[in-house]
Amino acid sequence: MKMGWILGAALAAALAAGCASPNTAGLTVGAETDEAGNLQQLLQVDNAKLARQLHVDDLVVGQTKNGLMKAGVKLTSRQNKSIVAQSKFAWFDADGNEIDPDTDPWRPLVIHGKETRTIQGVAPTAAAASFKLRVRAGEKTRWIIK
Repeated sequence: MKMGWILGAALAAALAAGCASPNTAGLTVGAETDEAGNLQQLLQVDNAKLARQLHVDDLVVGQTKNGLMKAGVKLTSRQNKSIVAQSKFAWFDADGNEIDPDTDPWRPLVIHGKETRTIQGVAPTAAAASFKLRVRAGEKTRWIIK
């Protein structure tokens, strides 16, 4: 009985850790605030193959007229063929807590061979102090028309 409780606690801790830092099975690009409050660029790779296919060219952070943080991430395909992926923005407050994590869905992202695309997003609230753009491999679909 005691061993089962320990295994259950370990499983719960592992799940909680997974929720705190989601593995996108792709790559994460963003800007985080350091101790001094300055934005620092972030690049996290969870899928080496996808990271070899895409190159992060530029990262631009600004504000809208309403004072909301906006971000643009320029990605370039390193391949001659199209890359099928999904992307979503995650926004964080000054304490590093994710703001409304379930409101921004994964969006389809297709980058054709050697193409450069800028993925843009606007924070949902003025409380956003940093962001991450998460990119994961998508599924290729075939259209069957009869």
